[in-house]
Amino acid sequence: MKVSCLTLALSAIFLFGCYLSPEAIKELNQRQDALEAKMDELLEELRSDNSNINRDVERIENNQMLLAEEIESMQKKNLTLGKKIDKVTKKKGDGNQKFPSANDIYSEAETSYNERRYEDAILEFQQLIDTYPQDWRVPNAYLKQGTALINLGRKKEAAFFFNTLIDKYPNSREAKIARQKLKAI
Repeated sequence: MKVSCLTLALSAIFLFGCYLSPEAIKELNQRQDALEAKMDELLEELRSDNSNINRDVERIENNQMLLAEEIESMQKKNLTLGKKIDKVTKKKGDGNQKFPSANDIYSEAETSYNERRYEDAILEFQQLIDTYPQDWRVPNAYLKQGTALINLGRKKEAAFFFNTLIDKYPNSREAKIARQKLKAI
């Protein structure tokens, strides 16, 4: 009997301890609604962030493809340029002949440039740069190479020559012109 009374007393305490007033239930319901609203808000933010990430990944992949195409295009142009360099080198003689002077090379490059044979001019100016790197006309050769490439519609390659000119001869008149041309590209 004592055991059943004790059990009944403990059950009553347990059941009354679980009893919630209507105000407490209302408060719990409001808290639950607020939590659900916050979860919905966070889920929407997460979806938005995922969408932005997917867009960024897609943009990066597109840029990588464009970059790969640009690299491939530049490699093809480099091969063509290499063939032209070989052709110019062979045209200059078999090695037994005397190297042309800086004046001769520059004069030939200027003629090609003025006649709008820009690819030939670029190679001839490069020959001056490679053969006579200390010549006073080297800064102008870089400038003319960049300008010739602009005339050929190859602005990214032109920027390389302008930046090289600016790096090697930062205080030259040609570097000042190159900076202006870079801004215009």
